[in-house]
Amino acid sequence: MLALAAVVIWFAMAPDESSDRSSDIASALSDYELNEARTEGAPQQQVVNGWVAKDLLTVIAQQQNDSVTDERLPALAVLVVLGLALHIATSMRPTTPDGVVTAPVAPAANPSPEPASAL
Repeated sequence: MLALAAVVIWFAMAPDESSDRSSDIASALSDYELNEARTEGAPQQQVVNGWVAKDLLTVIAQQQNDSVTDERLPALAVLVVLGLALHIATSMRPTTPDGVVTAPVAPAANPSPEPASAL
């Protein structure tokens, strides 16, 4: 039952695909190339570099905003805890006749040898 629930969680709770931003990146870089070709001197190049950096940072911010967290691992961890609790609750424990739970007694490793018989 828990294995079936784990499979259902894995596929049903899969995050949606994030949108592709490659066209935004290509647009920012093509604008950069066009503006870079028209610059004359270091001050204008710095301005154009700042524009492309802003455009690319905007794309990164949009990707972060669109990203979806994967909630499957916490849900599977809950199933593991439930399975462990079920195992502990249903496992057999040795009891004494009066109902007190006792720890299992290990047999002696080397029983004392029997006395040698007289010939």
